[in-house]
Amino acid sequence: MRKQHLARGAFALATLSGAGWAAAATYYVAPTGSDTGAGTQAAPWATFAKAQSAALPGDTVYFRGGAYVFHGGLNQCASMTDTVNVVTLNKSGQSGKTIRYWAYPGEKPVFDFSQMTDNCRVKGFNVTGSWIHLKGLEVTGAPQQPGNLLNNESWGVWNSGSNNTFEAIDTHHHMGPGMFIAKGSNNLVLNVDSHHNYDPYSKSGAGQNADGFGVHIGANQPGNVLRGCRAWANTDDGYDFINAGSVVTVENSWAWRHGYYPGTTTSIPAGNGNGFKVGGFGGAYQANAPQHIARFNVAFNNKASGFYANHHPAASYFYNNTGVNNRPDFNMLGVDASGAAVAQGILRNNLAWQGTLVSNVAGADVANNSWNLANVSVTSADFQGTSLDGWDAPRLPDGSLPQLPHLRLAAGSDLLDKGVNVGLPYSGAAPDLGAFEGSAPVTLFADAGPSMKVVQSGLTLNRTTQQMSGTIAFTNQSTTTYDGVLMLRLDALSDGVALANRSGSQGGAPTLTLSSTRLAPGQTVTFPLVFTNPSRVAIGYTPRLFAGQP
Repeated sequence: MRKQHLARGAFALATLSGAGWAAAATYYVAPTGSDTGAGTQAAPWATFAKAQSAALPGDTVYFRGGAYVFHGGLNQCASMTDTVNVVTLNKSGQSGKTIRYWAYPGEKPVFDFSQMTDNCRVKGFNVTGSWIHLKGLEVTGAPQQPGNLLNNESWGVWNSGSNNTFEAIDTHHHMGPGMFIAKGSNNLVLNVDSHHNYDPYSKSGAGQNADGFGVHIGANQPGNVLRGCRAWANTDDGYDFINAGSVVTVENSWAWRHGYYPGTTTSIPAGNGNGFKVGGFGGAYQANAPQHIARFNVAFNNKASGFYANHHPAASYFYNNTGVNNRPDFNMLGVDASGAAVAQGILRNNLAWQGTLVSNVAGADVANNSWNLANVSVTSADFQGTSLDGWDAPRLPDGSLPQLPHLRLAAGSDLLDKGVNVGLPYSGAAPDLGAFEGSAPVTLFADAGPSMKVVQSGLTLNRTTQQMSGTIAFTNQSTTTYDGVLMLRLDALSDGVALANRSGSQGGAPTLTLSSTRLAPGQTVTFPLVFTNPSRVAIGYTPRLFAGQP
């Protein structure tokens, strides 16, 4: 019988799946661990390889926070054009029993490949197995070596398996793509950030191969989805689906400032600089090309196109996207069977503003977009906010995108209800134009917690209601006066516990909001807390205080 390693309280995830099956196990890895240990919380392992050797379908491996620094790969470079793999995940889970490699709650494990000197291509994570779930990991530094100009790129995360989930990954500063799906079906890339990737030693030109996300799957590999992702400051494209022989869907994702040296607005000559490059086969016609799907996305301040068909032979679907200040915002350049340039795309409910709005749309299937509706015009007054800064703000507790007022429609905008029903959810008489449905006000919050002294009271039990109540107080120790809305968010609230008097939620965490509140230096604000706790578990949470203007 397998030994079961379980944490106390909320981290006990054991389930029984039928007679003859052992309970799912939970293991632990830490930078200070040892592979001679037991893999428990008290005696964690040190390496991914040790954890994979023990993990079976349904098991969970938690990685404690800190740096996991690599100096070499699992194999050596046989030549300067060889590929070295560093973390290879080749053991598969099963349907309903994924193998989970997750960050320990509230901690950030960082896998750093920047110290490697292997003189060939590097795959930081080489995921060849299937039914694997990576969550909450930071991945950085997959290198190229100076003087080796025989290759195009290294990769932060490379996938060739199927039915895998990559969630809440922060992949950045690689000399090549941050996230790359080479093949496989039904892979989900969820709430992943890929940024500041730059390939200075590419044989095809510095900067030409460092995309945020690349999906280059073959035919008959359906179901690959990117959702809730962000790409920024990559030298090539944000999202690149060139040579993808099966449908790829990208939705609710953002892309900005591509084609420049990272962190600058200086153009890098070889960097293409598109936000979303949706298809293409290198300019050639290919029969039975897939119709990709791009919906509810935002692209802005990219050197080239915000949304680009890239000579694709088929008409992909572009629904409810927002392009701002790209060159152009939408470019539907396609190719027909004769090799001639034509417009290819099915565009509905899209919004283009600033920069060059569109190119190569004549002849495409274009209707109900901001640029071809006679009764609308786009101005700054259509939006709750127009800032193109701050889009890299911290994600919400569940990993979802930050809630920003930027480029969301304002009440009274003539872009509301101007779309057409394409089978996607909407509110009102008809879909709105652009990536964000509706005009409900969104408050831009800033973290006020670092300047606060926090005092939590004890909890008392009401024997009639069986609820537990207390208070939490914040004293402003800064020189700043917070005047407007104060929001308390309880991150990582214990499983089985609910905040009964919550006023809302953000990213899966309960919130309490005080409107029209003034908190001057030295003043204190107190929030009442009422919990329901039917299982009588220990109540724990991380309090976060935010200040904003309504």
